[in-house]
Amino acid sequence: MKSVRTSILAFFAALAATGVANAASVEVRVSGVANAKGQIVVSACDKATFLKTCPYNVKVPAALGAVTAKIANLPPGSWSFLAFHDQDGDGVMKKTALGLPADGVGLSRDPKARFGPPKFDDSAVEVGAGGASVSIGLKY
Repeated sequence: MKSVRTSILAFFAALAATGVANAASVEVRVSGVANAKGQIVVSACDKATFLKTCPYNVKVPAALGAVTAKIANLPPGSWSFLAFHDQDGDGVMKKTALGLPADGVGLSRDPKARFGPPKFDDSAVEVGAGGASVSIGLKY
């Protein structure tokens, strides 16, 4: 019985190691940063979490012009990348009374919002096992 338990544990350990080995790193360059206040929050969302609570998030200090963030251990697949300028550093994207972003914000592939928020497919980027490089321009 002990050898069966050991075999099962070894199987799950190998499965977990395979998942990590297939994970990729994505470098996200965020341009158009208006000032050096606060931080830039960069998130990766799959289709199910798009414009909701994204499972992968990185925060980097804001710098006038542009910053680069790296999201590590991202599983290969189709991802949308969102960045916003969190000027007060509280980690929350501010919204106007109309529900529109009040902070500088941008999405990968710079989709146009027409009569509502952009669609996942318009901002999605394929991330392979070798990772990817993504550019996002903030709009205030």
